[in-house]
Amino acid sequence: MVAQLLLVLFYLLAPAGVLWATRKFETFRRLGPVLTLYILGVIVANIGIFPSESEAHASFLAFQESVSEILVPLALPMMLFGCNFKKFSIGQSLSALIVGVASVAIIVVASYMLFDDKLGTEAPKMAASLVGQYTGGAANLASVKQMVGLSTESFVMLSTCNLIVSFFYLMFLMGGGVSLARKIVGRKNHVAQEVVVEDENPYRDFAKRDSIVQLLKVLGVSLVVMGVSVVIGTIAGGESGISMVALILTITTLSLLMTTSKQVRSWDKSYDAGMYLIYVFCLVMATMADLSSINWEQSLFVLLFQAMIVFGSLFITILLSRPLRIDADTAVITSNTLVNSPVCVPMIAATMKNRDVVVVGITNGLAGYAIGNYLGFLIYQLLLTL
Repeated sequence: MVAQLLLVLFYLLAPAGVLWATRKFETFRRLGPVLTLYILGVIVANIGIFPSESEAHASFLAFQESVSEILVPLALPMMLFGCNFKKFSIGQSLSALIVGVASVAIIVVASYMLFDDKLGTEAPKMAASLVGQYTGGAANLASVKQMVGLSTESFVMLSTCNLIVSFFYLMFLMGGGVSLARKIVGRKNHVAQEVVVEDENPYRDFAKRDSIVQLLKVLGVSLVVMGVSVVIGTIAGGESGISMVALILTITTLSLLMTTSKQVRSWDKSYDAGMYLIYVFCLVMATMADLSSINWEQSLFVLLFQAMIVFGSLFITILLSRPLRIDADTAVITSNTLVNSPVCVPMIAATMKNRDVVVVGITNGLAGYAIGNYLGFLIYQLLLTL
C-alpha cells in the first residue's frame, strides 16, 4: 500500500517537475513534456525499482493499468470542453479518414508481400489482424484474431511488438514528424487558421481561488460524464467487459452537448487540466515498459513488419494529403488515431499546439473502430489468394 501511494505521488508530481524543466532548460524545451515523460518513465521502469517477483510484479502492473484506465476517460471531457468546434471541418475529416484507412490497407498488403516468407504460416492472419489494430486499436486486433484464427502466441507477439513500434512512432511525431508533415503538406488550408499558441506556463495561476473553484466545477462535470459513459460502456460491452467504442463515443457526445452551455465554454482552465492528466497518463504508460521481457530475436521480423506498416501508412497519408488539400495537422492526427486509437490524440494535439484537432482525431478514431473488423477480414481473404 505504501509503495502504491508513493507511486501515485510520483505520477502526480513528476509532470509538474518536467513542465518546470521544459521552461528552464533548452534541452527539455526541445524534447517537450510528453517525450521527456516517456523517457523518464522508461528509465524508472527498467532500473530495478519496481518489484521483480512474479506475484508482486503482477499486482503492481494491475495497479498501473487501473490508474491508466481512469485517466483518459476523465481527461477527455476536460479537453473537449476547451475545443472550438466551429473550426471542425467534416469534409476534411472524412477525406483524411478515407486516406488514412486506404494507406493502412495498401501498406499492409505491400509489407506482407515483402515479409511473407519470414513470418511463417500465420503471415496472412498476422497481416489481417494488424489491419484491425491500425484502424481500430487493440479491440479490433482481438476481434480480427478471433475471426481469422490467429494463435495466442502470435497474438502476444504482435501486441508486444506493437508497443515498441507505437512508442517510436509517437517519439517521431513529437520529435519533428509534425513539423516535417507541415513542410510537405503545407498549412494554407489548415482546419484551424490560427494555431493555438500555448502559454509558456498555463498552470501558474491554478492555485488562485477563482481557478480552484473553476477546476472543481470542471472535475465534477467530467466525473459525471465519465460515470455515465462507463455505465453505458458496461451495458454495451455485456459479458465481455466495457466497450471502449461505446465509452469514448458517449464521452464525446456528452462533452459536445456540454459545450452548448456558455458557462462550460468559459472554463479556460479546462483544457490544460485535462492535458495535465494526459501527461500523467504518458508517465504511467512509460513505467509499464519492461524491456527485459522482450524476446528480441524471435520478434525481429514481426517488429520490422509492423514498423513498415506504421511508418509506411503515415508516409502514404502525408503523400496523398497535399493533392487532396487535406491540411497537415488533420492528416497526422488521423494517422495517429488509427495507429494508436483516440487515447493518444491529446498528446499529439499538444505537440501540435492545436487543440482544435482533438475532435477530428477522436471522430476518425471512432470511425476506425467501426471499419477495422470488416477491413481486416476482407484483407485476409485477399491475402489468401496471393
